[in-house]
Amino acid sequence: MVKPFPKTYENFKFQISWEDLDLSQVKEVIKLGLYEDAGGKFHSLKKFPDITTKACKINNSGEALIVSREPMVVCGLKLLPLILESAGAKNIDVDYLCNDGDSLQEKINIARLSGSQFEILTIERIILNFLQKLSGIATKTHFFSTQLESFGVHFLDTRKTTPSMRGLEKYATACGGGFNHRMGLFDRILIKDNHLAATKCQQGLKLENFLSKIVSHYASSYLIEVEIDSLEQLEPALRANVDAVLLDNFSPEEIKEAVSINKQKAVLEASGGINENTLQEFARSKPHFISSGYPIHSGRWMDIGMDWS
Repeated sequence: MVKPFPKTYENFKFQISWEDLDLSQVKEVIKLGLYEDAGGKFHSLKKFPDITTKACKINNSGEALIVSREPMVVCGLKLLPLILESAGAKNIDVDYLCNDGDSLQEKINIARLSGSQFEILTIERIILNFLQKLSGIATKTHFFSTQLESFGVHFLDTRKTTPSMRGLEKYATACGGGFNHRMGLFDRILIKDNHLAATKCQQGLKLENFLSKIVSHYASSYLIEVEIDSLEQLEPALRANVDAVLLDNFSPEEIKEAVSINKQKAVLEASGGINENTLQEFARSKPHFISSGYPIHSGRWMDIGMDWS
């Protein structure tokens, strides 16, 4: 008989949408990008110190295509209106030829920009930087997620994100088919090994009692997860009725044993040192989720270009 998933399993299958993002914060990140490209002197495109485009005396209208130069999952197109707004680019129209999350082959037209050549050239780099970075995360996440599918295991991201870019990077994870772990320190209780070390509640009955008190106080408001680094800590955590257990740096054999002990009482998440080369080895042990910051911190930027048509 196949045992049911833990009651909290579906709560971990969360994917952030564009509507969930704090767009005011996203606009601040865009403005910082414009600020650095303008040598700290950004006010508007009319006063933008793009000395190259000005020297070329480019003032006509034109049309440019954003093009994939390799297979990818595209992400970041929803940023374009915010970039145009933040830059004050009032003379550019955008025709979207793809959607965030689409899988593309090379030489696919992603979007068409029409209008002021000066404005397009001035903000070309900031547009491509966001698209290349976020598409890289989405593409690598798609690889991780599809590799896990046949094992019935799902992929989770982490808080190992670029400062100020977390929302966008987690959105890219969702576009790639992965699920999002907690957004910050405010939306889920995750008791890490250092919390246990600081309170000296790391083993046996002491660990169980410590976790039980947290569960009794916070279970109605938050998901409660505890990180363990040895199998001896698993049963005390399960007796405390935590929602999830993070198996930190467990070997595939240890994860398999943890799955057997758990008997679907809690969500099991495996993490630590898992990359694209070891992914399937860990997936065979059948935790509910595998989490890794790899697609965000090690996924390479995709090759996306802008061509004048």
